[in-house]
Amino acid sequence: MAENADGKPGVLASGAGQIGLRKSDRMIDVHHHHGTARFAKFMDQPSDRAFPPNTWRVEDALEDMDAAGVATAVLSQFPPYHLGSADERRSLARELNEAAARHALDHPGRFGIFTSLPLPSIDDCLAEIAYGFDVLGADGVAMSTSVDGKWLGHPFFEPLYEELNRRKAVVYVHPYTPACCTGLVPEIPEYIIEYGTDTTRTIGSLIWSGTTVKYPDIRFIMSHGGGTMPFLIERFLAGTQAEIVPGIVTKGKSPPFVPPQPPGGVLSELRRMYYDTAQCANPIALRALRDVVNPSQILYGSDYFYRTNVETARGLNTSQVFSEPELDGVKQLNALSLFGRHPGSCIKCAGSHSR
Repeated sequence: MAENADGKPGVLASGAGQIGLRKSDRMIDVHHHHGTARFAKFMDQPSDRAFPPNTWRVEDALEDMDAAGVATAVLSQFPPYHLGSADERRSLARELNEAAARHALDHPGRFGIFTSLPLPSIDDCLAEIAYGFDVLGADGVAMSTSVDGKWLGHPFFEPLYEELNRRKAVVYVHPYTPACCTGLVPEIPEYIIEYGTDTTRTIGSLIWSGTTVKYPDIRFIMSHGGGTMPFLIERFLAGTQAEIVPGIVTKGKSPPFVPPQPPGGVLSELRRMYYDTAQCANPIALRALRDVVNPSQILYGSDYFYRTNVETARGLNTSQVFSEPELDGVKQLNALSLFGRHPGSCIKCAGSHSR
């Protein structure tokens, strides 16, 4: 294993210079999908062909991480709410969580866990939250943007938020196409447009329902740079105006058709959320996101295994959107601040429970 500039062990591979990495880079990836053989079989259903076969293997993941200078990946996955029975989803979520914990134990420092939740069963989710945090030492939970036509600001989720707020939890949010919007344009795969759109829907739902104000200790991570939110910022400012870019006033849509504003305004709530770089590590998307939110709210995410870390790291490093200190934050320091520790560092405390 190579050494960093300070002489400490690093994960820099010999070819990493080709993507502009420095020897001090030790990135934390908050958007990394893992899987098991059973999960792959569960997803191999005619009704869900939007997903390629899940071929995740820990050896391949580590090789990809090393090639891009990624020190730690926080593993996430969730059984889609519309597939299988409640018993199957509950069992599969537990299997995914325990598999992630095993990988973290077998490869110290390389993996963290976002606990899979077997939605839509609230009771099962509460049980898995307790097991994930108290037994496996998880770093947060993973939720989908919508469930059974309910976006994340719906009162249906309140029992989960009460518990997650009590725990001051990190909630990683990943899009999933709702039933309303499946197959709208047959020639366009749903992930092309609907994933970014559903992320935007749930951001609006969380803010305009008052959920982010009511549960201020939950830290939300939105996938894919917040979807289409940066482009729709003028509409999000409905009935108000703000200097999103200092010195330039942006005015939102005028009344009467505007949603209620949170006490501090929509922009303040948007700037409290976190956003990852998965599938948006290009100068166009990153520049828009960088203008709307502070760089301290942006986290490195690769979307492995759908994209490689090498691809995403190269895009981030060549985007020319961030200063060097900001880039250090995106790659690692913002995640350390968010979690309050290194992801995966609590998993070893529960090792005997996850084998």
